[in-house]
Amino acid sequence: MDRPKLLIAGAGGFGRVVLEHAVKEYDCAFLDDGPETGASVNGTPVIGRIGDLAKLYGEYELLLVAIGNNALRQKIYTAASIAGYRFPNILAENVYVSPYAHIGSGCVLLNNVVVQNNAFLGDGSILNPGVELHHDSSVGAYSLIYGNSVIRSLAKIGERVKIGSTLTIGNGVIVEDDSVIEDGQSIL
Repeated sequence: MDRPKLLIAGAGGFGRVVLEHAVKEYDCAFLDDGPETGASVNGTPVIGRIGDLAKLYGEYELLLVAIGNNALRQKIYTAASIAGYRFPNILAENVYVSPYAHIGSGCVLLNNVVVQNNAFLGDGSILNPGVELHHDSSVGAYSLIYGNSVIRSLAKIGERVKIGSTLTIGNGVIVEDDSVIEDGQSIL
């Protein structure tokens, strides 16, 4: 049986990480504005530029944006949604998501991520290895959380927030949209 076809927007470092997990389920191809169309990245073809999304719809109907810039990721997802694409989630094999959690579409959850009961993760968000979303916490759409950070119970993270590595957002803390919290700077 043929595997579903998935376009990955972004063939840089993060795109290559996403590819490692996506190829287990999907027949993948890249879109990227760097490597030339026709190039190969980790054995996967680059079939066009980001601006080619609309014309590739039909041949591809699934898309994942593997770009760390939150605003750009949101912009590409918005354009792709207008074109008709659907956005699967990519989860590493050792991710735990509670059956009572909510995960939006187009999310990437990497190794050892834990999403507990009644936690919420918005569309297009990225959780790097070791991230924990504790029960009843929420992370808004198009956010990016780097490795080994913890979002404690009842914390509310806005949209397009960038959270660095190895930090804790305390119980009930509210982080506004478009905030940037650097590595190790916990907010308790």
